[in-house]
Amino acid sequence: MANLYRLNVSLTKHGAHKIASLLKLYPADEILQHLEGSIPGINIEKAQAQNNLSVGANNLVPAEWGAAKSIGEPAIDALVLIAIIFSHYKLISAMSTSTTGPFAGRIIRGSHLTGKAYTNFSHTIDKLGYSKKIGHDYFEYNLEKIFKINGLAALAKNIIEKKLKTANWDRKKSIIDESIALGFHKALSISEDQFRNWLTHGSLTPKEKYALPVKDQDFFTSAPDMPDIERKPFNFTPGHTPKSEDTLTISPPNEEATARQLHNLIQNKLYAYLLTQHHKSDIGTEINTGDGTAIDLVLKINNEYWFYEIKTAHSVKASIRQAIPQLLEYAYWPNVEKAKKLIIVSHLPPTESSEQYLMLLRKKFGMPIHYQQFCLKTETLQLNIT
Repeated sequence: MANLYRLNVSLTKHGAHKIASLLKLYPADEILQHLEGSIPGINIEKAQAQNNLSVGANNLVPAEWGAAKSIGEPAIDALVLIAIIFSHYKLISAMSTSTTGPFAGRIIRGSHLTGKAYTNFSHTIDKLGYSKKIGHDYFEYNLEKIFKINGLAALAKNIIEKKLKTANWDRKKSIIDESIALGFHKALSISEDQFRNWLTHGSLTPKEKYALPVKDQDFFTSAPDMPDIERKPFNFTPGHTPKSEDTLTISPPNEEATARQLHNLIQNKLYAYLLTQHHKSDIGTEINTGDGTAIDLVLKINNEYWFYEIKTAHSVKASIRQAIPQLLEYAYWPNVEKAKKLIIVSHLPPTESSEQYLMLLRKKFGMPIHYQQFCLKTETLQLNIT
């Protein structure tokens, strides 16, 4: 089992939370260059920043921080808090023993933390937006909104893995099992099952309660063999009918409505973005494949077609897993090539593993499959496909 006593970043140095402010202003891979002097009032000790961010021996800032930045400021604040908590055994213990209810707890001065450690951590919780009540002798917190940030769970899992490595984790258990054995779920005021669910698929609830949009549910659960006489040729028709985005909040889509709204939001804005790059006669949405299914978006380039499939899963891996069978069927069923490129689109930034995986599929099997993030903050597609 990992030795948590190896997690002992300084608790008496003030301002650990200010790394979040820097991440919002500067590229993550340049953050160590701005710890002192760049912003008035921000002077962070380099060793403290490196430990909290889990900077390796190569002095490179982990990619998870850039990914959090692309998701948005709430993700930065949440991931910074998680990193700070799991950077010191005393903070893990304080959070684990202070729980008062779901997501909530009360840290008592002199009991959970003392002196400057108490003062600094109280300030950290407050400045990152998770305090509920602050007094001289105690402060109360609520972490619920951490678990409503779509895409955060995968980043949190990676950061926790880095903390375990620092603590000499022997890898006899999985990341999640080791974390639970060490009480990390208690430090976040959630149950073992919630912790496992969250790090596995991004939601506190069991996976079977996670809802795909209706069209995707139908694809995976209903696939009748259509007689050839009923099959129609693929026919591209440009245009787009805007879809409802009512009451959308970017949070884990545990219900069908939220998943549908996020899908609709991305589709509407992706269409609008591509209109700035291509003629409207070359872009269409919900294009019938001729086999009873519809493609989220089709782009026509030089009389060839690019098929886009939008996914709203909690991780890049889940989005790719869901999209590949759909795109392959849309493009090649039953025995004709309809598309030149197949593109998976989600609101999450690609991971190193996802890029390597799709590159292997392209190289080894000749599958023209790619992944692009549609950044909801900038309303643009990230990375060009050639």
